[in-house]
Amino acid sequence: MKSNNKINIPWRGTLILLAILVLAVGYLNYAKAVVVSTPCTADMVPVGASCVDKYEASVWSDPNGLGIQFGVFTGQTAYPLTFPPNGNWTVPLYAVSKAGILPSTGLTWFQAQQACALSGKSLIPYDEWLMAAAGTPDPGRDNLTTDCNINSGVAVPSRSRTDCVSNWGVHDTMGNVMEWTTDWVQGTGTNSTWLPTGSGLPGALPQNMTSLVYGQDFMRHVNPANVQATPVQDLQGTTQFPAVLIPGGFFGGGMVLPGVFALRADFAPSVQDVRVGFRCAR
Repeated sequence: MKSNNKINIPWRGTLILLAILVLAVGYLNYAKAVVVSTPCTADMVPVGASCVDKYEASVWSDPNGLGIQFGVFTGQTAYPLTFPPNGNWTVPLYAVSKAGILPSTGLTWFQAQQACALSGKSLIPYDEWLMAAAGTPDPGRDNLTTDCNINSGVAVPSRSRTDCVSNWGVHDTMGNVMEWTTDWVQGTGTNSTWLPTGSGLPGALPQNMTSLVYGQDFMRHVNPANVQATPVQDLQGTTQFPAVLIPGGFFGGGMVLPGVFALRADFAPSVQDVRVGFRCAR
């Protein structure tokens, strides 16, 4: 009699199911790898899991860095009333990472934040800024040609100081202009407590409220930054905001003070200073 050598394997279905699961997991890992390794745009470089602008931001009327550039340096146009210090714009302006261009400065944290957002990016957090700046040379000098711009007395176009680049390919984190980051911290002023309107106490409104430009919103238990907006910049000049972390140093900081780990935390986000620009990330 012919024997039947066919073996019945009851776990054959289990093997098939396991194979399907292995394939599915492999596909998901592949998809994840594709997402993570998607290259940054040409104006940015990958830094960890983020994309960071190669260059300090310049502000333009066109998202491609064409048209009118805005700022406070010679050749730049003053920020229009349609892009006010409180960031409540009616006509958009765009942050652009562009080589060979003077950075845009003299704008508030709120304007910088909105310029980044309108370009599909965000203002860079301080920890990401530090990560992106790693490896930037700090020779303790400024030869006025290739070293980081720490002692020339003026801002220079992005990437013009060719040696001032980090391990990640981010330019001018040290010197040139200081850069707004997303991070706010308590300032050095006296902790403000609530003084209701009509209390008759001197200084009740300035101590507890933002200025008219910022809606006269209350500021309670906030230690204001040492440097607030001036009356020229902001009517009353009494915004009472806390401080923003601003790293890097600037073009006139001298041979020692600027650097990757240089940091100041005394400017309110309402300040408009010729030494302070910004950089975006995504």
